[in-house]
Amino acid sequence: MKRLASALLCFGLLAAACSRADEAAPTSTAPPPATTAAPPVTTAAPPTTAAQQDEPDGEAADGEQLDPLDAAIGDWMERTGAPGLVLAMTQGGAEPMTLAWGVSDLATGAPMTVDHHVRIGSVTKSVTAAVVLQLVAEGLVELDAPVAQYLGDDWAPGYEHAAAVTVRDLLGHTSGFVEYAFDVSFYQLAAPRLAEQISPEEILEFASQYGPVAELGTEFHYNTTGYLAAGLLIEAVTGNTAAAELRARVFEPLGLKHTYLTPDEFPPEPTANGYVGGTIGYLMGPLLGLTTDNQITHNDAIFVDIGTVPSDFARSAGWTGGGIEAQIGDVALLIRGLFATDILDEDQVALMTAGHPDPANSYGLGISTDEMLGLTIYTHGGGVPGFRTIAAYAPGFDLGVALTTNLLGLEGDDDVGGLLEALAPILAAMN
Repeated sequence: MKRLASALLCFGLLAAACSRADEAAPTSTAPPPATTAAPPVTTAAPPTTAAQQDEPDGEAADGEQLDPLDAAIGDWMERTGAPGLVLAMTQGGAEPMTLAWGVSDLATGAPMTVDHHVRIGSVTKSVTAAVVLQLVAEGLVELDAPVAQYLGDDWAPGYEHAAAVTVRDLLGHTSGFVEYAFDVSFYQLAAPRLAEQISPEEILEFASQYGPVAELGTEFHYNTTGYLAAGLLIEAVTGNTAAAELRARVFEPLGLKHTYLTPDEFPPEPTANGYVGGTIGYLMGPLLGLTTDNQITHNDAIFVDIGTVPSDFARSAGWTGGGIEAQIGDVALLIRGLFATDILDEDQVALMTAGHPDPANSYGLGISTDEMLGLTIYTHGGGVPGFRTIAAYAPGFDLGVALTTNLLGLEGDDDVGGLLEALAPILAAMN
């Protein structure tokens, strides 16, 4: 445990810098939604672990005192208004240590547990990239071949660079596509059809008509659009659904029993409820036509209650760019497994971590890389309506860490990267 904690101390110093600002708020001048009556104030619940869901004294399964960690999480939750948090750590392939705080539902007060499924958003991109790189290694895909070679000439209808965009561009965010996920026009598209699914082909058409927003092949512009195209490429090359390929190539080999790619498959209950606050929360109401019935007040802040909003559109829009839902223990195993097992070989890992056309860019092909104090960290953040995640792997210590809160809209040092940085000294002091 001391070695794990020491690794986390160094790891935490990098967490904020490594957590990419990969989900930005839409730009709008829309007014904030109206205030609703405040429910009883909810405070952070004692942590629970997979081994001791009912243990009241704040101890992990191995007897570690968690009081300082509990206090730090409680302070953060009180400051940010985050309803709940789940955290998992795994080292050397061991079963992950999993912890949960707070509530999964503000209206009912139901506690958050490590058995709740959470939406990990763009962490999905690392998995999709890994599968595409496997196909490259198998000779089924050429990294620098045009995407049109696999998806046909009309794969991005009307996009001026459609014939020239390569597979590498998709994975390295140099395709020039808009990031639709928090684009105001995309919210307007979603508003009348929240109870309907949207297909990746329709999203590609939306993004293509938007036109390029960055220079093809050289300018990094983070976007989920390219990863939807990567999912379609996986299906075109293999003849199977992307969900089936991710399961066969990643989930099953890593022993992930509680991980699903929506909307092809959905997790069973329990699924945590999510909330949106901050700038995104203020904009979401008017952009989507929500009312006070879709809001809840907590810690003197107004949140959009995702559980009151039809989820069909949102849970289909991410797909291979942001659609994975999982229990937090699986997320820690997943991020470690991409680098510490035979899922990828050394050449594939090198491409994933440093295969970007601009070697100075810390984002490779599906993962961000950083270094401090001699410690290399591979990481990816994720944000979808209701949830914010960071997952990271420290190869020098064979350590995987993941945490998710059921609140989107955290800002600055209070985002999940900053939280992990703040927790590191506490974890290092645990004996």
